[in-house]
Amino acid sequence: MKTASKELQKLRSMAEASLNKTAELQQVLAQIEANLSRAENQKIIDKKSK
Repeated sequence: MKTASKELQKLRSMAEASLNKTAELQQVLAQIEANLSRAENQKIIDKKSK
């Protein structure tokens, strides 16, 4: 019985780590998207000012 409990605890820990990585990945992707958007907007502003 102890083995099953330890295995469940291990699986739960792995699942939590996976969720954390997914959240971190989504945050990084959002930052990249924001940076690309800012760069694109800056290009438009630069073209309008010429």
